[in-house]
Amino acid sequence: IGTPVKALPSGPEWKAAAGITLQETLTAWADKADCPNGGHWVVIWQTPVDYRIEAPLTFRGSFESALDQVFDLYRPAEKRLYAEANRAQCLVSVTGRPVDR
Repeated sequence: IGTPVKALPSGPEWKAAAGITLQETLTAWADKADCPNGGHWVVIWQTPVDYRIEAPLTFRGSFESALDQVFDLYRPAEKRLYAEANRAQCLVSVTGRPVDR
């Protein structure tokens, strides 16, 4: 018996090209991601840590889903990045440490 195949998430396709940085990628995605309140999302990068994308990546789903997927890939990195999305303001904040609640 084989392993069931998971269906790909539906929705827009988000691509990250090799050779550019994660910050550049997320900023470009935000510029084209529609905000529920009108306009587009904005990324605020509050850390000197950034990673160059080594190989092309493609994600499917909502902008927020693509963010979750891309940050999951970088979870084991030596210097972790933490993202918090604020849907009311259409703002994504990226920092080098977890957000205190």
